[in-house]
Amino acid sequence: MSELQRFLPEDQDILVGLMCRIGMWISSIDDTDINAASEDKEEVKLREVLQSLSTTKKSVLVAELASEALRQKSNWPRWSTSADTVLDDVVAAKDILKSQGTHLEMVAFSKALMLIGTVVAKAFREDNDLKEDKGYLAWLTEKANELTLAVTDHEAYKDMNISPAESTALTELFMILKDK
Repeated sequence: MSELQRFLPEDQDILVGLMCRIGMWISSIDDTDINAASEDKEEVKLREVLQSLSTTKKSVLVAELASEALRQKSNWPRWSTSADTVLDDVVAAKDILKSQGTHLEMVAFSKALMLIGTVVAKAFREDNDLKEDKGYLAWLTEKANELTLAVTDHEAYKDMNISPAESTALTELFMILKDK
């Protein structure tokens, strides 16, 4: 049985959609874009991180959400038009997972959203290919450590090559996700 089947269709749409919408939201926030090349690279990185998450064995739910987000490519244009409600939908997703999921699923979902946001934020200014040889968990831990440092020390975002607007957005996302 699919992990997604336990959720109502509208809840599935929120959970699956957020896997893409976080990346689209971060991409739209970036105020340093010069032309469409940055959006193209950010979309490529979004697909790559979703592909990586879809094969993880660390969280079956996250893997299914990422896989379904990739499968529902036809919904990406619709999801991209709702960037202004992303953070509200993150709160709704937390409520959904608190009532119908486990604590571990909530943690994995939160880490996945932060990972997606960070990868997309870093996409245009540096090459941050997913490291197959390091393994998913090591790579995710490294990203989570960078992000935790950056949230507590805004100067660290400079080392991550993230714009100030992206820094603010990722901090807002982190604060919502860590809020019990």
